[in-house]
Amino acid sequence: MTIYIQPTEGFSLSLNGKEVGQGFDTEPIKLAFRNSAEMVENSPEAYEKLLLDSLNGDGTNFSHWEEVAQSWHIVDVIRKTWDQIQPDFPNYTAGSMGPDEAFELLEKDGFEWIWQPDHWYRERGKLN
Repeated sequence: MTIYIQPTEGFSLSLNGKEVGQGFDTEPIKLAFRNSAEMVENSPEAYEKLLLDSLNGDGTNFSHWEEVAQSWHIVDVIRKTWDQIQPDFPNYTAGSMGPDEAFELLEKDGFEWIWQPDHWYRERGKLN
């Protein structure tokens, strides 16, 4: 997502969509909206409205300190909880062929992974 600020405010969002037909290729799709130059011709300069609101005591576009402090309190509680819990997840070294649990998952039902080239697996006794 791209947000355009000045001089023509707007946004764009890029997605990948499946191409029409039987294949599985994707193509980029861009959704976009931008205000035209004529539309923003008489609009305030960047931050002009924000500064005016501030001078007039209008806090609509500002977060109150208590709201910010409470938001950080919530984030801190979540982070502390995450730091205390060791995930039950079979981590593995980057660049390796994955954890042994990936093989065990299929082996318990009598299946096995088939990869090309399979010599890496045969050397390690993962394939017969």
